[in-house]
Amino acid sequence: MANHRRISIITGIIFLGLLLLLLFPLFSQKGCPEGTGYSNPLFSQKGCPEGTGYSNPFFHKRGVPKGRSILTPFLIKGVATKLTGYLIKSRRRVEEFFPGTNQEVKVYSIFGKRKGPTLLVFGGIQGDEPGGYLAADRYVGLNLKKGNLIVVPRLNLAAILAQKREGLTGDMNRKFALPKNIQQDPDIKVVNLARDLIANADYILNLHQGSGFYSPIWINHQRNPLRWGQCNVIDAFVFDLPNGERLELESFAQNVVRRINSKIQDENYHFLVNNTNTGDKKSLHKEQRKSLTYYALTQKHKIALGIEVTKKCSSPQAVAYLSIAINSVLKELGIAPEEFPGEDPDSIAEELKKNEKFSGLKVKINGCEKLIIPGQNIFLKIGEPLQILNLETEKSRGWYVNLVNSGSYNALGQTYWFTKDNKLLIHKDGKLIASFEIMPRSYLLGSLEVNLDGRVCRFHNQETILLPKNGRLRILKVYPEKDKNKVKVNLKGFIGNKGYNDGEDSGYVISADDLIPKYALDYPENTFYRIEISEQGNLVGEVFLKLT
Repeated sequence: MANHRRISIITGIIFLGLLLLLLFPLFSQKGCPEGTGYSNPLFSQKGCPEGTGYSNPFFHKRGVPKGRSILTPFLIKGVATKLTGYLIKSRRRVEEFFPGTNQEVKVYSIFGKRKGPTLLVFGGIQGDEPGGYLAADRYVGLNLKKGNLIVVPRLNLAAILAQKREGLTGDMNRKFALPKNIQQDPDIKVVNLARDLIANADYILNLHQGSGFYSPIWINHQRNPLRWGQCNVIDAFVFDLPNGERLELESFAQNVVRRINSKIQDENYHFLVNNTNTGDKKSLHKEQRKSLTYYALTQKHKIALGIEVTKKCSSPQAVAYLSIAINSVLKELGIAPEEFPGEDPDSIAEELKKNEKFSGLKVKINGCEKLIIPGQNIFLKIGEPLQILNLETEKSRGWYVNLVNSGSYNALGQTYWFTKDNKLLIHKDGKLIASFEIMPRSYLLGSLEVNLDGRVCRFHNQETILLPKNGRLRILKVYPEKDKNKVKVNLKGFIGNKGYNDGEDSGYVISADDLIPKYALDYPENTFYRIEISEQGNLVGEVFLKLT
């Protein structure tokens, strides 16, 4: 009986071991690289693309990542919980290329629960067409029931930051005929990335904003065959493949147009199909032979549309039209999000406004974290380090901090040593939202020394103390030191001496619970308070307190 029990235990252990060997890819962070176009990369029959280093994402060679045991999920949670969590996580990936440069590209891949085609959406190939990258950005957070989506909202970051059609060296949408190994053009690495992504998708959209309104016949200066607005651009009616099959671009584009126009009441903004007939000798648009969509069609044999909305509308309206177009393509392909992004221009206007909301810059100076709010300056001593931690915004995507003359397009996370007056510029995509002067500290009248959760820090005129809601603050002294009988430090909304409120709050331990909400500068949020420093009744400085 004991031997029988021992054999059963051994058999169970062996079975569990085999099960773990079969399931270990489920706990790997790798799988196929982003942009492979698989509905579930774990169970693809195709294997990963050539050159990725994986023959099949289920049995990839790298196994479990360094420092991670295949037993970890069993030790932490139940098997079912871990599998469910992993599969949800595996349906969404973000990959960053060329980080820390003004050619940074983020690729968002979303895999559906059920198999389906893969749609690749590019925005921002030309930086003076904000509707494209603003619309594409709305799709990076989707959850898909069926099919797959790859979104590249900001393909040409340098052009977006400059708010110009051209980026570093000319129009990126005229570089897809260049050799892959050309050394003279710095944009070629981004172009090659786009080429690789195209190879792993089934359908491609390139989002644009164009001049006027396209019409196959001349109506007026703004509505004629040479205009681009409100059309789906194709490079040919049909395209014959080497295997005898045909890509029916015209049929697909017309079906999408019908879906789009059913959502647009004003017929002046209805879409048309614009066949540029790019490869024909008589084409009016031979320059399109160098474009992204023509490359996708002729070299990778993919149906590719250029979606053009007119520049003769507001930014929210442009994003609305592009969202209608993208949603129409998703429906035509049978790619099913759990929820489609909204198409109402008024709601989109509020969304865009919210996405541009900026409430402050969090920095670290001499080991102390500080929040600099819009309108304030940053004061430093010569040689003092400034680390830029993050931005206080609704969404992090599309925000960039530029230190003038630093040579870096994005200063987030970096540390600089102050040598002379300078300026920090805060951009949302290419739009300037705020700026902060960096000035020598000698401009100040003094500073306030506090004990913040056991750390002694000094805060200067108009700087902000960040106090955790369960933290403790004690005001120590004012610098340069003055006669205590002449200087008063008053935290508005706090009463230090409960018997007699003399407005002097130095020396008391202060917590969030001690503050009176009606004195908050951001009432009713009640997170922002003013500390006034006065000398003989005259205000000589102020420091702010922010509850975090």
